[in-house]
Amino acid sequence: MTEELQALLADAADSGWAEEPSKRLAAAIERRIVAELPGRLRAALGNDEAAQMARVVAWERCRKLTEKDAVSRVTWGYLANMVRWRLADVVRQEARRRQRHPLLDYLPESVQPGLLPELGLLLDRIGVRLELAGLPIGEVRRRLVVAADGPGFSKHAIAARVRAVGVPRDQAEGLAWLLHNGSFRRSALSRLAAGQSPDVVFADPTVRQWIDQAAGRFPGPAYRSSRFARPPGGSWHDGLGLGLAQAA
Repeated sequence: MTEELQALLADAADSGWAEEPSKRLAAAIERRIVAELPGRLRAALGNDEAAQMARVVAWERCRKLTEKDAVSRVTWGYLANMVRWRLADVVRQEARRRQRHPLLDYLPESVQPGLLPELGLLLDRIGVRLELAGLPIGEVRRRLVVAADGPGFSKHAIAARVRAVGVPRDQAEGLAWLLHNGSFRRSALSRLAAGQSPDVVFADPTVRQWIDQAAGRFPGPAYRSSRFARPPGGSWHDGLGLGLAQAA
């Protein structure tokens, strides 16, 4: 029988991360996360490296969830998405590194980044802004968990999942714009994952508009998504973004 992630996390945390409940959680992570890693990530990182990285990221995220007392609605799909997004970011970072001219290896970086930021933390940053915009913290957490609980990571799929749990259409689309790149506008999540300062990202009038829309502070814009649609505030000359959700 497949155990629910919430029960495994609760047992491990309540026991002080004792050996037996920790082993049960680790075994479940092996079955539900490591064994289900997409082949493209295994091919890009190597089978052993991808599996080990997935174990570390999944375990780290589980510990953080229990520390924040946020396990009540977390699912295996949410955890799998966090792991896949993190590994996909590592793949992209390695691809960019290999594209650099060899002479650049002798020049110091202006900023020495550590391991790529955990996307769960970035989602938390967005959640804080939604809470400040007037959305209750419990509702913020519920919507973010549903939005990240794939499969299906297009803007339409994210909005549809959020709408399916009773969120109004305009609010669901505002949240989807915060999390998923459009054709001509990078999402707040993508910009944060790329290392932009949260102060800069959340000062952007377009991002503020998405936040207000997602929090229900005003009705959404009249446009509706289509092949050639632009998000509110978008401009045709904006560069393409990272497409985090699409790559996961």
